[in-house]
Amino acid sequence: MARTIAEIQDEILNEKEKQPSLKGLTNTSKTSIWNLWVNIVATAIWVHEKIVEKNALISRPHTLNWYREQALNFHYGSPLDPNSSNGMSLIWKDGAYQFDTTHLDPQQIEDSKIIKHCAVSEIDLGTVLNPKKEPSEIFSDYFHNKVGVVFIKVATVKGDKISKIDEANELFAFKEYIAKIKDAGNQVYITSDQGDKLKLSLNVYIDPLSIFINPKDIEYYQSKISNALLTQEDQEKLDSYEFDSRNGSLILNNTVFPVLDAIKDHLKNIEFNGAFVKTYLVDAVQKAQGVKIPILNKVETVWAANPGDESEGLKDVSKIEYFIPSAGYFDMDTLQIEVNYIPYTFYRDNQ
Repeated sequence: MARTIAEIQDEILNEKEKQPSLKGLTNTSKTSIWNLWVNIVATAIWVHEKIVEKNALISRPHTLNWYREQALNFHYGSPLDPNSSNGMSLIWKDGAYQFDTTHLDPQQIEDSKIIKHCAVSEIDLGTVLNPKKEPSEIFSDYFHNKVGVVFIKVATVKGDKISKIDEANELFAFKEYIAKIKDAGNQVYITSDQGDKLKLSLNVYIDPLSIFINPKDIEYYQSKISNALLTQEDQEKLDSYEFDSRNGSLILNNTVFPVLDAIKDHLKNIEFNGAFVKTYLVDAVQKAQGVKIPILNKVETVWAANPGDESEGLKDVSKIEYFIPSAGYFDMDTLQIEVNYIPYTFYRDNQ
């Protein structure tokens, strides 16, 4: 930040005191010649610093983080001030595009910022080039793999859940905004998708003194985790069996399900476009009340299908330790969690 004129004057006066040849300048009147020259020089230096500061601000390299900042600062729509016919428009000011929010109050400005989550990335050319390939193949890969393209994933928040922005108008307006402010020659690929689907299957050994489990259900839970081959009749019976809906809840509060709550909280706290890590999920469940041994058996996921298209089934990704959801987040409304609750009786089994 540029110094004030007063700060610059003070530095000049401090330096004057160090110069023996200037000791004779003792007139403290603000209208004295030497004081006027101090003020003129200080003002000139201040103007120079303001110019340098402004040029540095508007000429800084547009990094990936710059694109993210601009996305989060996007204003959608133009709420009107009751006393003005002017709305909110994108204008060129001080060497950069910015929204004119002159007629808006702070709450209107904040409400118009619909982008709440944003992740920006690009593909490194070195990750797709093979030195042994012919030049024609290299250029083909360059464009096919979208090297040199800036990828922007965005999402908003509806209620308390991450959600895609409306494709019909909000996404269209946002793309127009980025097209106007981006660097000339840069290619930008923008997406805002419905959250990926996720299904988790776990075996959880629980403390039967803390977590409720209906005794008649234990045999069926154990049958589900058993590797023994079941007859068709037994398998059909197991598939159609209805477990007690209270299983997995706290004995003292049957509205609290520690395992399910721990999983949902963990998924909600994964940063946008962050990785789902199996080990971290198990660690989160391990800390839940009444949990002794959590075992994550299976992880299935898939990109959210287009509306009306349910042809894409869940894919088993259990062998992958971590992955990033394509949309940048998981759809909590379609989240499926299957938990087999087994009483932890190891201490009795060994007596």
